[in-house]
Amino acid sequence: MSGYQEILAFGEEELHKSGIEQTEAKSCAWILFSYCFCMSWIDFLMNCIEWQEMSAEDETHLQQYKELLKKRASGIPVQYLTHEQNFYGYDFYVDERVLIPRQDTEVLIECVEQMVAQELLRKEQMTAGTLLDLCTGSGCIAITLANVLKWDKVWASDISEDALCVAEQNNMAHGSLVEFRQGDLFAPFEQFKAAFDVIVSNPPYIESAVLKTLSKEVLEHEPRMALDGREDGLYFYRRIVKEAREYLKKEGLFFLEIGYNQGEAVKALCNEAGYENVRVVADLAGLDRVVCARYCGAGLL
Repeated sequence: MSGYQEILAFGEEELHKSGIEQTEAKSCAWILFSYCFCMSWIDFLMNCIEWQEMSAEDETHLQQYKELLKKRASGIPVQYLTHEQNFYGYDFYVDERVLIPRQDTEVLIECVEQMVAQELLRKEQMTAGTLLDLCTGSGCIAITLANVLKWDKVWASDISEDALCVAEQNNMAHGSLVEFRQGDLFAPFEQFKAAFDVIVSNPPYIESAVLKTLSKEVLEHEPRMALDGREDGLYFYRRIVKEAREYLKKEGLFFLEIGYNQGEAVKALCNEAGYENVRVVADLAGLDRVVCARYCGAGLL
């Protein structure tokens, strides 16, 4: 291959031949090219205009590119090849120990940011609060909220020790002060009863029977335990909705990411448990994405 344009076109063709849809093949080919050759789009255009013969270093990059193209063609998500995913303007390290952060989850961040701002105005006091993120995975929600809200009292938990290793790496990379603890949902926070102003979670919520219908990229490479919401997909919501009441302060805010068809079911769980102002927020596609609520009790102590 004699130039960068030809190399990029080769990548697109190889991915498309493997069965990847044309638009995605083009996007993945560029992401991998940019990663291997350490080249921005502007650099690429300039190099195409002022072409210079490929260096020995370029040849090394080309071999790496070909290897990653083969891996992507085999079904490995591009984010696990570059070990990077952007979320809410922040870049997070990811590998197969954690789910890849989705743009849909940014709706959760927006809901928290907006409602916390309203709450601070309502109380006429601009002070930092305390926040807990359950099923944190890569830590993208906890770390993003710590940075966006500028709160330094943020905790997060996950049952997977492997996932927490990734979260700690991201925590350090972003200079955040999130404290991560390993354990099942609230188990690591027994001493934090009625302590949190905000509790958020994006738990596993896919019905077990539906898992087999997921794409090869998801089913074979993303951690199953972070996807499986048991028989009806609501197992973790039932637990979190019930147990969160013990850990929220009076008038604490509560946020759950949900599946597109779970809005009414999760809303009903919150209403039955005594939460107030329960509402379902849709994503950009108009699908149910987040349930927001307030708990006006004083905990169940």
